[in-house]
Amino acid sequence: MRLFVGIEFPERIVAALEAVQAELRGHSQRGRFKRRENFHLTLKFLGEVPAADVALLTPPLTAIAAAEAPFALGLGRLGQFGSGSPIRTVWAAVAGDLERLQRLQGKVEQALAPFGFPAEGRPWRPHVTLAQDVALAPGAPPWSAYSVDGTPFTVRECALILSEERDRRRVYTPLARFSLKG
Repeated sequence: MRLFVGIEFPERIVAALEAVQAELRGHSQRGRFKRRENFHLTLKFLGEVPAADVALLTPPLTAIAAAEAPFALGLGRLGQFGSGSPIRTVWAAVAGDLERLQRLQGKVEQALAPFGFPAEGRPWRPHVTLAQDVALAPGAPPWSAYSVDGTPFTVRECALILSEERDRRRVYTPLARFSLKG
């Protein structure tokens, strides 16, 4: 099972991401644009995990969430990973209570390390992927011209999410949700 720990978004945030993605698509010659149901914020990518091990991951994730209180996030500017054309990844930044978000992500990293999921060697950069392999059209506006609705939303839970391919499409299914209660 290919798994990750992430934060799912409320419908209005998904709609805001979809709107800015539509703007981007209108200024692109090509690209692989994420489906709206796949918008999420990854806290920790786990990769392939035996199905029997899923039950081992639930207690530490439950404990982390129980110790953390809900907090506010929003969307920020657009940016990219990679240079040249096509652009490897176009993303929307995450804004808001980044200190609390970083703390939650760090606790997830720390709690899952004993289960064979070591911490990433590079700094974690919270973002929402909008598209990959994007070739912008000539004269496309700069990232600062794209409008991202930054209205805050409250993060009330995180989830252990299954990532699988069905009919040549990536499908994400929450296996367990963990309420922030602290």
